[in-house]
Amino acid sequence: MNRRHRTAALGAAALVTLLAGGCSGGAAEPEPSEEETPHGYVEGAEETAEPQLRLVVADTDTGQVRLLDLLTEEVTELGEVPEVDGVMGDGRFAYLSSSDDGTTEVFDSGVWTVDHGDHNHYYRTGSGHVGSLELPGTAHVVTDTALTSVTNGPGASLLLDRSELEDGTVATADVSLDERSTVLPYQGALVTVDDDGTVRVLDREGAPQATPEATCAEPGGAAVTRRGLVVGCAEGTLHVTEEDGELTAATLPHPGEVRSGPFLHRSGSAVLAALPADDTVWVLDLADGEWHSHDQPGAVAATAVGEEGPLLVLTDDGTLHSLDPGTGEEEAATALLDTVDPELPPTLLADTSRAYVSDPTAGVVHEIDYADDLRVARTLEPGIAPHLMIQTGR
Repeated sequence: MNRRHRTAALGAAALVTLLAGGCSGGAAEPEPSEEETPHGYVEGAEETAEPQLRLVVADTDTGQVRLLDLLTEEVTELGEVPEVDGVMGDGRFAYLSSSDDGTTEVFDSGVWTVDHGDHNHYYRTGSGHVGSLELPGTAHVVTDTALTSVTNGPGASLLLDRSELEDGTVATADVSLDERSTVLPYQGALVTVDDDGTVRVLDREGAPQATPEATCAEPGGAAVTRRGLVVGCAEGTLHVTEEDGELTAATLPHPGEVRSGPFLHRSGSAVLAALPADDTVWVLDLADGEWHSHDQPGAVAATAVGEEGPLLVLTDDGTLHSLDPGTGEEEAATALLDTVDPELPPTLLADTSRAYVSDPTAGVVHEIDYADDLRVARTLEPGIAPHLMIQTGR
């Protein structure tokens, strides 16, 4: 499949200009006839029996980006991003940002999951560089099957056409929107936050559908969970849910004066963690809709595993802790890292059965069985210092 790239612009906000770039892979087989097309068929991709999980890691010193296959431990070079200092993912694509250059490079990890509600389909295809965005700061990404929203704080969002992205083209979607609004795809609609904090629901063509009563000042960071869309706001967490085809919104207050910061959680999980301030961890279970605050001296990284799962916290002495998310009580702890850089702390990620902790000083990634007293299941070697890391395949 030849990857192609074309240029698009966002408008007066000057947020985005698409730059040329790309890669090429093997040619896709022709699509079967309608009668022969199996359920879940995706042209050009191989369907597998289990999730094809991978880590995209980046070295901030060298700019090297590599792909680590968690099934085979095979390492693949994806390219270089000079001055890389941020990474976000959407389950398949990795968005690596360089604040100094004002660019974000998009890479296809080649693995993803399609959720059909009562079952999943797992796919893999070729990996490589897709294209570039002129986007200052670290990109925040929210996606669905049709659109991908890329933002870097309050204000204008870039909407990418998801099908074009999957075909190897970075292209904006043909939707007329207020260039000053944050725009997030959810449940076949668009949830927008205007610069005055007004929340609106639009259809996919940009036509108004509803104006929920909840507001969201200074939106920053968002996540899609099994219990709705959440958006970080100055006054609390905006929680958007769908019932009988209608989207409604409510504000979940913060337990302190500061705001939550980025949402830290297992992909799709309805339990979220945050590190809003020094020595503090917040946890939000969307089933009860209330943030809880726990003291955790020296916390530098955290993630919530999910319902009935632990809260994982890494502290600045290199110790990994497993906490009860409701009470904050410690259930297990293990000394894991010899050195922690407070300016660029390790990354802590969780899957349905394992957690992954980057160890840039040692040049490895620790795979943790968090259900077995934080046992180190494997030590993985990406071949570079994994300063930045995201997981794909879910």
